[in-house]
Amino acid sequence: MDIEITSVEVVSRIFLKWNYQTTSEGRITKIKASADSPIHEDLQEALQALVPHFVLITEMKKKQDVVKAIDLKHLPEELLKKYKVTGVTIEDKKGDISYTILGYKILNTGKTVSFPTPKIRTSASEDEAYEFLSKLEEQIEVIKEEVLEYMDGKEASREQTAMDFGDDFNPEEAGEGKEEFTEEAAA
Repeated sequence: MDIEITSVEVVSRIFLKWNYQTTSEGRITKIKASADSPIHEDLQEALQALVPHFVLITEMKKKQDVVKAIDLKHLPEELLKKYKVTGVTIEDKKGDISYTILGYKILNTGKTVSFPTPKIRTSASEDEAYEFLSKLEEQIEVIKEEVLEYMDGKEASREQTAMDFGDDFNPEEAGEGKEEFTEEAAA
C-alpha cells in the first residue's frame, strides 16, 4: 500500500489534521484524519522551515531580506516572531503538482491575519516559476516524512507539568478547616 500526504494543517497550535490517499491494487482511497496527540517538535520545526518561502511568495518582505533564511537550519528570530506556517496543501492534477502554504502574520497589535500563498506550480513557465522550488519541495518532503512518523506514533510527550508546593506542603492538611459536603448538610 502506498500512502501519499495531500495536506497538513496544525490546529490549536499542537494538534494535526491531514489528508492522504492510499493506493492499493490500482484503487485510490482518500482519507481525512485528525488526532488528539500533540505533534512532535520535529514536525513543528519542519513546518516553520517554510516561513521564508511563505514570506517570499506572499511578498511580505523583499527578496534580499529573506533569501539567506531559506538555507538556514535556524531561522532568524525576526521572521519567527512575525510569521507562522500552519500547513501546506499538495495538489496533483495529472502530474501537474502545485503547493499552497497556509500561514499567518502577527501584527504589531498582537492580532493575526491568516492567508494562503498563491499556488506554486511545478510546471509553471520559466518566467512564472518559483525560483526556490527545489528547496521548497525538499522541505515539503521532510514534512511529509514527519507526518508519516506521526501516523506511526511519533508525538510530543504527554507529561503533565509537576507543581512544586515546597517541602512544607502536606496534602492531608490542605483540606483541614473546610466543611465536608454531605447530603444531610444540603437538606
